Amino acid sequence: DAKKKTVTVQAGIRVAELVDALQEHGLTLQNFASIREQQVGGIIQVGAHGTGARLPPIDEQVISMKLVTPAKGTIELSKEKDPDLFYLARCGLG
Repeated sequence: DAKKKTVTVQAGIRVAELVDALQEHGLTLQNFASIREQQVGGIIQVGAHGTGARLPPIDEQVISMKLVTPAKGTIELSKEKDPDLFYLARCGLG
């Protein structure tokens, strides 16, 4: 959604592929690490921070997600929809 400057991606897309695809629409990520071969699902889970003291960690760019769970099936999370679980799932430092 170019107007809202949001994009929906699968967790397995590599950062390089995402940045290249966004560039075609005049968009980019606010912040991303120098290792562009990482998958988006992985880079948000490790708390990657990219560069710049005033830029938030990469996981803070995630505004919603879908998780596939064994017990509850697919669940959707966001700041508005199950915010506690959303914040826990967004970055998984261990």
